Amino acid sequence: MTRSSSFNQIQPDKAIAICTREQAEQLVNYDHHQVTISERIGILLTAEWQPLESHVGPFILTVVFHNVQEYPPAPESIQAIVDSLKFQIRGQAR
Repeated sequence: MTRSSSFNQIQPDKAIAICTREQAEQLVNYDHHQVTISERIGILLTAEWQPLESHVGPFILTVVFHNVQEYPPAPESIQAIVDSLKFQIRGQAR
């Protein structure tokens, strides 16, 4: 499955958004940190971007909404980036 086709396959309890390279550079080190999207706590998944220098994009940010209690919260600056993104969430209109 290519990255573009996986972007269209939004699974339950998952949200995705496309980031710019600049946003990805700030988010990449916060893999498995808590963020809030649509009043739900989720976990950032950014490990697939590593190493960032060799990732050509697109930068698809995935946030999952399960097992969140195991992970630390992201700093406010990271939450602010997440707040600026347009997420597609399973079960919501596109």
